[in-house]
Amino acid sequence: MSTQTNMTKGSPLKLLLCFAIPLMFGTIFQQSFIIADRIIVGHLIGADAFSSVGVTGSVSMVFTSLCLGIAIGSGIVVSQFYGAKDEEGTALAIRNGTMITILSTLMISILALLVTKPILLLLNTPASLLEDSINYMSISLGGLVVVILYYIPFSVLRSLGDAKTPIIFLVVCSILNIAFDLVFILIFHTGVEGTAIASLLAQGIAGILCFIYAIRKYSCFETALKKAKFDKAMAKQIFRICIPMGFQYSFIYLSTTILQWVINGYGTSMIGAFTATSQIESLIQQPFTALGTAIATYTGQNIGAGNTERIRQGLVAALKICLVYSLILVLVFRGFGRIVMNIFVSDTCIIDNAVKGIHITSTFFLALGMGQILRYLLNGAGDSAYSMVNGIVEIVCRLVFVFLLTNISFIGQWGIWWTTAFTWSCTALFGICRFIGGKWKDKGIV
Repeated sequence: MSTQTNMTKGSPLKLLLCFAIPLMFGTIFQQSFIIADRIIVGHLIGADAFSSVGVTGSVSMVFTSLCLGIAIGSGIVVSQFYGAKDEEGTALAIRNGTMITILSTLMISILALLVTKPILLLLNTPASLLEDSINYMSISLGGLVVVILYYIPFSVLRSLGDAKTPIIFLVVCSILNIAFDLVFILIFHTGVEGTAIASLLAQGIAGILCFIYAIRKYSCFETALKKAKFDKAMAKQIFRICIPMGFQYSFIYLSTTILQWVINGYGTSMIGAFTATSQIESLIQQPFTALGTAIATYTGQNIGAGNTERIRQGLVAALKICLVYSLILVLVFRGFGRIVMNIFVSDTCIIDNAVKGIHITSTFFLALGMGQILRYLLNGAGDSAYSMVNGIVEIVCRLVFVFLLTNISFIGQWGIWWTTAFTWSCTALFGICRFIGGKWKDKGIV
């Protein structure tokens, strides 16, 4: 039985749910293990170690997301050729996209290592957290190519409509990550550095296994490995899509880094609180991300097939799912926010701040979901201009809101969370305007 899904025919709602649900469980499972990783750090190493890892999150993701965006963009090119039923073009896109992504990642990783310490100093990272933050971030970014080798086959399989297979390897990676965490912390006593090494080892093993599976299972992978060659025209098409997309994802986290700079000025308790709420938001975003991945594949295939009306139908179906899920989340965090935050750390001050923060942002989860869905849809259409501008919009919003709101006396430090909420709203509105404008319909490369 084929694990691939042709999204150019059938009910959009059913197709999106069938694709997104297994992917959602896989990503939630993975994110749960990432949270478990943070819990291990917070309870077995200490609150300062928890905050140290939190400080590096947005900074590391500026570089990591640039690489991930390039991989995702390459996958979108694959989905468009697959939707057009061009097997040779699909194989060529896989090979060229993989080469471009790996080479780009190596260059980005070297740059990241050179600027790690200066950036953390520039962000006013507290002295008590600085050493652990530098060590953790250096290991993570030094092994960035491992992360990307783990992600490439996942991205391509999803572009072919295979949402189920990557979940198996996500589960393998997540379990290995926790196992390695415990070994490095409890047996080797390596501190936060051990958690970074554990993540790289787990992702490396899962990535190798996924590559082997993909080559054996799909003829286009085998063709890409053995027969397809480097093609300048294909590379140019991939660059046109993936470079703007890489910068879009990087800009998003660059704006979060600016926010982290403001947070660092409020001390370790606020850093810990923001780290806790960010981890929760990362977890609850996974269904939005899964739905977004589904709509990107759906859009890519239908753009390749020349059927733009089906894309509008798919968006309506996705937004209905998004509304129901968002309402459930608001009720959960309003009723059980303290219980959730108590999972991470036992520090009362951090928990109190985190609960207040999640009460603010949870009200805007619908805007978060809408923004995610529209971003993935427009990316799936190959709208590279939107990718760049969307990233810039996010940076501008975070800059304006964080400095404006935190300097209003009756808002103060809570402006950090209001900034996140208002930024989600603005990017969602921008995505709506871009979709209604209709320019995305002519952005396909096939």
